[in-house]
Amino acid sequence: MSRTFAPLSLVALFTAGSAWGQSAPAQPMPSTATVVPVEPQERVNSINGSPLGVVVGNYSLNYERLLAGAHGLMVEGNFSMSKDGGSKSMLYGGGVGYRWHWSSRQSSGFLGLLAGYSVGTGEASVNDMKLFDLKISAPWVVANIGKRWAWDNGLNITFRIGGGYAKYNVSSDSSDPDAQQAVDLLQDLLNFLPIALDGELSVGYNF
Repeated sequence: MSRTFAPLSLVALFTAGSAWGQSAPAQPMPSTATVVPVEPQERVNSINGSPLGVVVGNYSLNYERLLAGAHGLMVEGNFSMSKDGGSKSMLYGGGVGYRWHWSSRQSSGFLGLLAGYSVGTGEASVNDMKLFDLKISAPWVVANIGKRWAWDNGLNITFRIGGGYAKYNVSSDSSDPDAQQAVDLLQDLLNFLPIALDGELSVGYNF
């Protein structure tokens, strides 16, 4: 009898031991990670053009790169025309400048400094009879203050006003004795104001 039940008892004991030795399936640990919202990156480039050029005869296009949020490095190209009686001029040129954005972002007020050089041509008539072709050159430097309104879609409106110094040099290749009078007439037109005026009312895009 004992020999008959001994193997059965060993089988039962082995089966039970195997069940006790099995470990419960591992449960996943609850995640403690938190999602940090990512703020949109500031647009550091801007390009602006003046739509009022068709009205005032002064066209400009500028590009600015904003560094560390507050320091703007810019280049600007411009084209202008002026006319008064028998004198007229056409100037084109460009400059480089710096802007400090005091709110450390694109949508901010700013202080700026811009320096450049312009060249062009002009005409002046003497006694309403002789018309002389003239050459113009002008180094200039201006300081300004302004404000940029920028939106999340990239559009911006920029306004600035300022003044500084410009040295207009008018010359003529003509050997006519009246040529100097023509030079003086155009020089007076360009130097109508004792200071160089600077201004901008432009629409642009930040990217």
